[in-house]
Amino acid sequence: MTAAAIDDVCHPGDPRGIPVVVVQQHRVLREAVQLRLDAEPDFQVVACVATVHEAIATIARYPGTVVVLDEPPANESCHSVMGELRATSDSARAVMLLNSTDVSIVSAAVNAGIAGVLCSDTPTSSLVHAVRTVAGGACVLDEDALRQLAGTWQPLVQPMLSSREREVLGLLASGSSNAEIANQLYVSTETVKTHVAHVLRKLDVPNRGSAVEKATRLGLLV
Repeated sequence: MTAAAIDDVCHPGDPRGIPVVVVQQHRVLREAVQLRLDAEPDFQVVACVATVHEAIATIARYPGTVVVLDEPPANESCHSVMGELRATSDSARAVMLLNSTDVSIVSAAVNAGIAGVLCSDTPTSSLVHAVRTVAGGACVLDEDALRQLAGTWQPLVQPMLSSREREVLGLLASGSSNAEIANQLYVSTETVKTHVAHVLRKLDVPNRGSAVEKATRLGLLV
C-alpha cells in the first residue's frame, strides 16, 4: 500500500480515542478487522496496511498506538517486529493474532514484549477487549495460548549466566564496546565476542540492546 493509501485511513485531526493500526498481509482480513475495530466509539483506526514497515510513519504520529498484527512471515521474528515498533515509538503496544498456538511462537511473542497474544480464530469481541486492555497498559494472553505455555515455559526464571557472563552483561549495560570490555577484563576481544554470544543465546534475544532490556526486566542487573 502506498503512502497515499495509508493516508486514506488516517484522520490526524480527529481525537476519537485509542489509535489503532491494523497490519495484516491479506487485504480481505485486514479490511474486516479495520471495519470491526473502527466501529468502536473509543477506537480510531489510523492505518490499515500489509506490513509494519508501511505503518511506521503513522505510528510515529500517534503516541500510544496499539498495533494489531498477524504472525510475522518466515523471514522475520517477533523480536525484529517489536524492535521496529520500539525504534519508532516507545509508547506503541502490540496485539498479535497467531495462526497456531505452538509453544515456540507463543513464547517468542511474549518474550519479544508483545502485550496481547491471541489466536487468529478468536471472536472479534475478544480482540476488541484485548485492544482496550493493552492500550490501558495491561497484557492479554489467549486461553489456548496460555494452555500451551502451562508447565513448559517460565518467563521470569533467570537464565544460568556464569559469573564472567554477568560481568560482560554489566559492561554491556554501561555501553562499553567489545574492545573496552576486553581491556577491563584483561581478555581478548574474541573472548569477549564469545561471552556476548553466550549471553544473547541464554537470554534468547537478537542483540546487545535487547539483552540489556531483558536482563533489567529479569533483575539480572542491579
